[in-house]
Amino acid sequence: MKRVIFAALLFLSAHKIWAQESIPTVVLARAIAKAEGYGVRSAVPTRYNNPGDIRAMPGTHYPGQIGLSAQRYVIFRTKADGWAALYTLVDKILSNQSAHYNTSMTFRQLARRYATSPTWVKNVTHNLGTTPSTTIAEYFDLPPVLVVHNNPHALDGLLCRF
Repeated sequence: MKRVIFAALLFLSAHKIWAQESIPTVVLARAIAKAEGYGVRSAVPTRYNNPGDIRAMPGTHYPGQIGLSAQRYVIFRTKADGWAALYTLVDKILSNQSAHYNTSMTFRQLARRYATSPTWVKNVTHNLGTTPSTTIAEYFDLPPVLVVHNNPHALDGLLCRF
């Protein structure tokens, strides 16, 4: 009986891990972390528990943040805190709620704003199996986003004067 329960638990955890690997947030976050050098012992992202190599301005604070380096890299208390910050950032990108990034950007455009390394876009797109000219929306097969801007002058011609 114990073997059956163990096998069932093993199957469910493997299924959960496999399912997570297909979630766009996890896929993009892992590609970013790998391109940033996370996991390499001496790399800044590894030392600071910051897989996204996230930088912040003084006064900005992330949950789990315990400091900010001289170069403004966020230092997280734990790996989980760093991953949570990266997942939140990627979620905002994929839902077009980021102030700096959106899904109509190509990976090359994303790299110009996100990274300092000239090889970052090549590494991320290689990890994803795509090209730098692919948009985020195309890669993840996201629906187009309709942006509506309020134009206060649109009704100018309809005003009636008495």
